[in-house]
Amino acid sequence: MDPLTADEIHRASDLVRKEHDDGDYIFNSITLKEPFKEDVMGYFGYDPTLPKVKEIEREALVVLIDRPSGVVHDITISLTKNTITEWIKKEGQQPTVTPFEMIEAEDAMKRDPLVIEECRKLGITDMNQVFIDPWGIGWSHIKGKRLVQAICYLRTSPDDNQYAHPLDFNPLYDVNTKKVIDIIIAKRRNSQFERPTIPLENHHFLPEHLGEENLRKDLKPIQIIQPEGVSFTLRGKEISWQKWNMHIGFNHREGLVLNNLTYQDMDGSIRPLFYRLSLAEMVVPYANPYEPYNHKMAFDVGEYGMGFLSNSLELGCDCVGSIYYMDAILNDLKGHPWVIPKAICIHEEDAGLLFKHTDYRSGKAHSARSRRLVISHIVTAGNYDYGLYYYFYQDGTIQFDVKATGELNTQVLAKDEDAAPYGTMVAPQVDAQHHQHLFSFRVDPMIDGINNSVSETDVVASEYPVGHPDNMIGNGFKTVTKVFQDTHDAQGVSNLEKHRSWKIINENKIHPYAKQPVGWKIHNPSPPTLLAKPGSIVYERAIFATKNLWVTPYHREQKFPAGYHIYQSDPKENLGIPQYIKEKKSVRNQSIVTWITFGLTHIPRVEDFPIMPVDIVGVSLKPTNFFMGNPGIDIPATNKVSTKSAYASAEANSCCGKTNL
Repeated sequence: MDPLTADEIHRASDLVRKEHDDGDYIFNSITLKEPFKEDVMGYFGYDPTLPKVKEIEREALVVLIDRPSGVVHDITISLTKNTITEWIKKEGQQPTVTPFEMIEAEDAMKRDPLVIEECRKLGITDMNQVFIDPWGIGWSHIKGKRLVQAICYLRTSPDDNQYAHPLDFNPLYDVNTKKVIDIIIAKRRNSQFERPTIPLENHHFLPEHLGEENLRKDLKPIQIIQPEGVSFTLRGKEISWQKWNMHIGFNHREGLVLNNLTYQDMDGSIRPLFYRLSLAEMVVPYANPYEPYNHKMAFDVGEYGMGFLSNSLELGCDCVGSIYYMDAILNDLKGHPWVIPKAICIHEEDAGLLFKHTDYRSGKAHSARSRRLVISHIVTAGNYDYGLYYYFYQDGTIQFDVKATGELNTQVLAKDEDAAPYGTMVAPQVDAQHHQHLFSFRVDPMIDGINNSVSETDVVASEYPVGHPDNMIGNGFKTVTKVFQDTHDAQGVSNLEKHRSWKIINENKIHPYAKQPVGWKIHNPSPPTLLAKPGSIVYERAIFATKNLWVTPYHREQKFPAGYHIYQSDPKENLGIPQYIKEKKSVRNQSIVTWITFGLTHIPRVEDFPIMPVDIVGVSLKPTNFFMGNPGIDIPATNKVSTKSAYASAEANSCCGKTNL
């Protein structure tokens, strides 16, 4: 399950070059082709019903793009046998656009005569002041070209905030031919002006621009120390912490991937929980319905790759405390290894109370503080930055959070235009458009074995009226549960009125106390779904975002809810989830995958500019009737010695033991 090493990337690209030594082409991606779930579970013995596997073939998947034709090749390589085992041409499909292609595109567009002329019309003669964000086109009627739509800005200095100075035109650029093929100028609406002036007022956020004299002076240091070292242990990519054990993976598309998650029960047994967890896709559709902005629908996982966009993290800034880092090894356009140093951060942190109770009779209190393991990476997708955090708690809870920050994507308005109803004016002439961030969290479970099901539970008031013998004072309410049967049935939308929840359960294992299947509850407090209308381009390309839950049978190749090669995907093709559920298949007591949609609908505020404070959304997975009691009950009591706590005042009393009532 380890990501490919630099040597394996070299080996894979060398094998391809020997077979494809003619013409101009680029290596889009070289990544691990993961083995079958059944083989891995059989290898580790996670399910005794599966045959024992002694050896698993290690494979790589190479995606190649011919230039200028744009023909895509999917090539499977056996690293075990050092040979190519499959070579498939993918006509009419486009894979992710890499950072290397984006840099190449920006450089070419800044030298293009059409772009230079449009800048001249706006009064810009120094192209060193122009900065261009290449975006996916969404979908285009122009066939056979690998296009980006470029969103243009001005900088008044090399590290200025360019989103304070948006330009009013978008070049269309063919990545394969390296040519600008068109320029779309945004039309003015309800304005006396044909073209806007470019706002030149600066809106800085970097400390060197703000000035040392304007920074806060009243912050005292907070230090996080672990004098005896960390509580986790690493063996290669395998990590053990408290009673958790898992494998840490990474690829160009999803970035951080976690595999083979197990938990040690109170009796010492190792119980399998989740085979694979990942952020499988996200879509950011914008609300402005006019050209060229109506093609802004970024699929940051499938179109750009969260791994490709990962940051190299900074000790003490991005991660605080006693930190362990892992590098990421990907590939460049020539098929050579490309290393992102310190791409993954691993550390522990205090997480508040785990539990506490005070006996009001004796005054005795018992507290245990919660600690969590954090595995994270941060990506920069153009203007936005996303912190992606997996949290593991001592009570068995898994939490996946996305911290959205960075800079708003902006458009310029004429002096007499209004941003309403599709945006917010965050500065004079600077419009931040309304949009959504919708994420698909892929959960591949193995709750006490390979065969699992998913149940849906609503909490409803009693059907009996007040005064009925079974609801005499009208306070009764109960749960109503159904188990999904097949792919057509297993689709869910959150319902706050009914307190709807879902559980991944193993119906073959019944809890002796609860008399219910053991399971893990899905908690989704951030459940917006896609607002675009059915039939729209983004709706048909992102059907996964129209519901909060889908359940499909496990299939090795079905990892991405919007499809595999989705760049410029035709909305008529309905890739991903629609294909996975097209045929009615059982998802009860099967090897299954659940897809959870969560996110936020972002109506920008002025306070989000010039840089956005983090907006946190996420989901959590909690054991439900799985253990024989609170699995964190054996956490030692907390005291002021262990926490190094001190009083801010001169007073001194005991801590965490006795309370005065």
